[in-house]
Amino acid sequence: MDPNNINGNTRLLSVKGRLFVLLVVMLLPFIIFSTYKALDINKRLEEETKTESLKIAQNVGHDIDEYIISTGEALIPIAKNENVRAQNYPKVKALLQEIVPKFPFYNVILFVDNDGNIRAAAASGAMTNSEDAKKVNVSDTVCYKKSIRSDGMAVGDFIYSRLTGIPVVHVTYPVYNFAGKRIGFIAAAFDLTKIQNKLMQTRFAQGTVISVLDDKGVVIARSNDPKKWVGKNLSHEPFYKTMLGKTSGTDTLKYPDGTTIISGFTVASKVPWFVRVCVDERLIQKEVTRELANHFALFVPLLLVALLGWLWIGRDVNRLHKMTERLTLIDPLTELWNYRKLSQNLEQELIRAKRYKEPLSFIMIDIDYFKQYNDNNGHQLGDEALRTVAEVMRSAVRDSDLVYRYGGEEMCAVMPNTDKEGATVVAERIRAKVEQSTFQGESKQPTGKLTISLGVATYPFDSISKEGLINSADVALYKAKENGRNRVETCSGNGTSYELKTASN
Repeated sequence: MDPNNINGNTRLLSVKGRLFVLLVVMLLPFIIFSTYKALDINKRLEEETKTESLKIAQNVGHDIDEYIISTGEALIPIAKNENVRAQNYPKVKALLQEIVPKFPFYNVILFVDNDGNIRAAAASGAMTNSEDAKKVNVSDTVCYKKSIRSDGMAVGDFIYSRLTGIPVVHVTYPVYNFAGKRIGFIAAAFDLTKIQNKLMQTRFAQGTVISVLDDKGVVIARSNDPKKWVGKNLSHEPFYKTMLGKTSGTDTLKYPDGTTIISGFTVASKVPWFVRVCVDERLIQKEVTRELANHFALFVPLLLVALLGWLWIGRDVNRLHKMTERLTLIDPLTELWNYRKLSQNLEQELIRAKRYKEPLSFIMIDIDYFKQYNDNNGHQLGDEALRTVAEVMRSAVRDSDLVYRYGGEEMCAVMPNTDKEGATVVAERIRAKVEQSTFQGESKQPTGKLTISLGVATYPFDSISKEGLINSADVALYKAKENGRNRVETCSGNGTSYELKTASN
């Protein structure tokens, strides 16, 4: 036997043994560290979940307050109308019928006298008692009892409307005649089926459930399966009792079936409604498992690669991270900024506008009859149409303006230091360029052309908040749709009136 061969094999075994020992030395601390890391990640994710849940709850609560305040402000001029104060009910009904289309989230606007009789009403849709609404009496409702005692705005409980049968919550404002005597109140019924998406438009992680409950424990809105849950009384549930007497907080509750729910909650400041955001702990456990698996799978190869060139890899990782982060903010179809980027930018631009006392305009754009265009021509041409409209927007605005894809066929633009007149000029330029553009298959459209409708709102005249500015432009866009499409509408007076800025078609 060759001694050199024996020595070679011995050295080989020695090297393998050392490599094995090195592997054990590398893995053993990692296993110990992984156990510690699992506990640490779990604790961190639980705290982050509580913090994020509370933040989402507070944001939704703020949105609710915005809706309530804006509704109360919208009811004041109605309550002070001469025909309303004179109890000229035919003219009051005509006034309400004129107003209700301007507010898509109101199911019904009505005038109720001191005895609880509905004297005039107008609905956005069909009323089950439309032929004889005057005979409907609401004196037995919580809304009536609260409103008749209130000298200002009042908010009723969740009910199913006696005029439409739809789940609503009423916001009311008192009416006085010319002698100063109280004669009833004006009430706007929030259509909960319509504001559901608006209340829950917050972007949140999969598995998160947002619920809004009134002070009786009745579910007013819910992000998941609202048809099943809205209207149910959950006051007997343990989680509801933990919220009583508190303005906000977080909790972790274990249920008999073994489920653990982590939650954050808050109470809206204008109404006694609870907003609760819940996350199943099993989702956190999945995230812990995923993070640990990633740690283990990448540990050894990353260590070896790190020994060969950590600085070079670190530089590449940093570059890729920045590239990936940018890609998460861009809509891949239109290459416009996406909703996440809009939320960041609009908040920043509002802060800057407030600091320097400058106007800030927001344009909301929607492609007219886009679903019909897609159905007639296919989604490929629909995607091409979206790209063309996006390119028109980019070419029509200034370098300082920002354009985004809001979602679906909706796009928008943020225009710093731009008043309403300037924004309207840009909006009309966008509208005209789109109308002049050629789209394959557009002859099948109702007007023979693919067109857009636009709504314009300006800080601080229409709203001072991010959500309010978007909502004001959205309401103006809704008005443009109602007035025939292919037009620009501007919002003025907190969204309660509109001024036509450009001719249609």
